[in-house]
Amino acid sequence: MSIGVEDAEHRLRALLGFSEQQAARAVDEVFDVLRLDVDEFISARHAQLQAQGEQNPVIFERIAEELSKLRFKAPALTTRQIRRRIYG
Repeated sequence: MSIGVEDAEHRLRALLGFSEQQAARAVDEVFDVLRLDVDEFISARHAQLQAQGEQNPVIFERIAEELSKLRFKAPALTTRQIRRRIYG
């Protein structure tokens, strides 16, 4: 079963009481994340967490955990592999 954008927006409005604009924005944000490939996600998430003041060792662990929960198939990466994808 797959749901479309309009179905997702309707569910957010019904379940969470979102306005039409809030639901549309939430769905757009989710789809933006799902469109990223693994390297794009790692880079974007690293920058986001650094901007929040997190330190790299914590960031790398968190990204490794988050990769296992995302919809795209991501290989199990060690913190060292994540660091190398960010810094080369």
